[in-house]
Amino acid sequence: MPLIFEAKVALFEVLKGRVPAGTQLTFAETGQSDRRRQLWLGATTDEELEPVAMRAGSGKPTAVTGYVEAHAVVIAPGDPISAERGVYALRDAVADACRAVDRASVAGLVDIRPESSSVETGETTDGAYSSLTVRVRVRGRTTT
Repeated sequence: MPLIFEAKVALFEVLKGRVPAGTQLTFAETGQSDRRRQLWLGATTDEELEPVAMRAGSGKPTAVTGYVEAHAVVIAPGDPISAERGVYALRDAVADACRAVDRASVAGLVDIRPESSSVETGETTDGAYSSLTVRVRVRGRTTT
């Protein structure tokens, strides 16, 4: 469904002005780990399509629920606490961006909000890192 994709694009546009300074923001994973702070949008899924009214002919309203994943990595050599603190700041930026998305800018968008997040922190020979995945739920209504 293009509704979920359009919501993802709107979220990205809002994130451009909300990520902390020094954070590399991309629409998709770059595959490069040369930045100490990165945030990108990942998988987009449509999980539920449910008719909301029965009527003859074309133009049946459908409730759509889908998900967009936001991923982040923060590297802080020798300081796992700062690394994890950094991804929580990025998680808050994603939540703020969800609240700031203009629902009127995406046809049919009803709601966009973070549903869950997970954080993993560790130390490697390259330094301490923390990674984040935020699952953003997108709900809307389309006519098919």
